[in-house]
Amino acid sequence: MSDTPIIEKALTAIRGDDPEAAREALLAALSEHPDRLDLVHSLIIMELQVGNANQALELAEQAAQLATERKGPQDMDLLPQLLLAQGAAFEELKQPNKAVAAYDEVLGSNKNHPLATQGKGHLFLAWGKLEEGMAVLQQAVDAAVDDPRFLEATEKLIAGVRSFITEDVHPKNFIEAHQGSYVEFFNHHAEKTAEDGWIAEAARMKRDDEGNLIPIVLEGARPYAATRVDLVEPSTGQAGLVGDQPMVVAVAGHEILAQTPIVSDWPDTDFPVWVSSQCPWNLLNITIVFDQGDATEQADPTIGDWYTAGYEGEFGTVEQGRFHSISDPLPLGENGVRYDLDCGRADARCIEDLIKRLSILHSTHPINGLLIGRGFIPSS
Repeated sequence: MSDTPIIEKALTAIRGDDPEAAREALLAALSEHPDRLDLVHSLIIMELQVGNANQALELAEQAAQLATERKGPQDMDLLPQLLLAQGAAFEELKQPNKAVAAYDEVLGSNKNHPLATQGKGHLFLAWGKLEEGMAVLQQAVDAAVDDPRFLEATEKLIAGVRSFITEDVHPKNFIEAHQGSYVEFFNHHAEKTAEDGWIAEAARMKRDDEGNLIPIVLEGARPYAATRVDLVEPSTGQAGLVGDQPMVVAVAGHEILAQTPIVSDWPDTDFPVWVSSQCPWNLLNITIVFDQGDATEQADPTIGDWYTAGYEGEFGTVEQGRFHSISDPLPLGENGVRYDLDCGRADARCIEDLIKRLSILHSTHPINGLLIGRGFIPSS
């Protein structure tokens, strides 16, 4: 199959390091060659990379249907990749049941497909189904059809999860490790820049009509969603960010669990609480699923009060240790909601405080599960 200049341009863009540019080039190529499912697959990957999971899923479903209808050799070779892309999109959309179904469809034709097996096994670990996840990953190891380096890494992960279960490690250790490492990292930068006059954790403020200083809340955001900047140079107002990526760290003795989300339960709580091995303190996911009703409407007053307390320093000291920002609530499914939080230098005890507040809410609005960090609530 000879490629036209516009396709060559798209393929070159794919090999670059700019997903958005690659996406635009692929769209242009597909406008002239809509039947090229290999280009559609590349576009799906780009959509996933730039965070367009819904668009990626729609493209993957349409392409898989077309491949199934045409049944050409190239179509059928590409079909597993399109199904894997569906699985990845469903994971991004927090629909683990549908992601498993996509992986199982691949495995139905090739029971030892390495990518589908790995995808399903890792999904189970991130879903709190640790025994099932290890069993699936062990199948991949036993089949030995993947790259030996990947199989060795999988064996180490299985051993790491087994050790974690055997030692009965409390999941709050993950929270404390992430909080401690990030705060140490933050303090280092705050102390270094303080020599040049920078101020840490400054609130973004403005004056109201009466001249009083009040927190800035972005238009359309929740009224409690005031923000702080990590660092600011007061003479110019220049802001500085401590860490431009979510900071994932490991628990000593269980370092391998930082490589992928491993979700485990927090014992002795009034409702199911789960913690992920990946819970970056500067971008902490808080997911709540209720038994019924509008999750945002039910959770928001409690989350708002909790965030305000942290923003004002209840989980820190007089001088430091405050929440920095919180996202708008993101509805998940029929009864779920997620918030993304920059916890700043707040103390890890803020999570126990959240659980206590939600326990009170649970008495009137039953909660099926709370997840701290990345992954999926096992009841979902």
